[in-house]
Amino acid sequence: MGQALRALHPAEPCGDQIGCWRTADGWRLALADGLGHGYEAHHAATAAMQRLATTAASASLASIFADCDQQLLHTRGVALAVVDLSLATAHCQHAAVGNVRTLLIRDGIVSRLGSARGIVGAGFRGLHPECVAIHPGDWLVLFSDGIRENVDIVAALAQQTPSDALAARLLAQWADARDDASLLLYRH
Repeated sequence: MGQALRALHPAEPCGDQIGCWRTADGWRLALADGLGHGYEAHHAATAAMQRLATTAASASLASIFADCDQQLLHTRGVALAVVDLSLATAHCQHAAVGNVRTLLIRDGIVSRLGSARGIVGAGFRGLHPECVAIHPGDWLVLFSDGIRENVDIVAALAQQTPSDALAARLLAQWADARDDASLLLYRH
């Protein structure tokens, strides 16, 4: 696994946050992008990660998102992606709201997982949790809208092992100069 964050302004906290938690049979991975940047975005994204850290691994993604939506009502709100990865079944459950991306890369082919419209903390609609198989060698890549979508992610990950150093290097190459940026890499 590898992760990296970058604040738009170095003197401010990053409005994007990443969470990785071990569960009974795998991992919960999450990426939150607080609306805008700076202190209020950081507060909202941090509140989302704190809530996810205390949520039972057995809770459904639909209930997790509904709970986070209620908990973040008095914040700026976030775009949020959550992946529950089961090592026992070699599947992952995924759901997202807003302008965050989750990619599954298998054998050089990129599949973009879905995201509902809205803001966690201000309401959303059309949340459709997905269940996808994950095979040895597959990559899950989560990133905020602070990273350009047209990057050649397949070439960048070829022959690589996920690490914080790799995530930081890719973030430095790909981050947009107009927003906070975050990147989470997982290889099965």
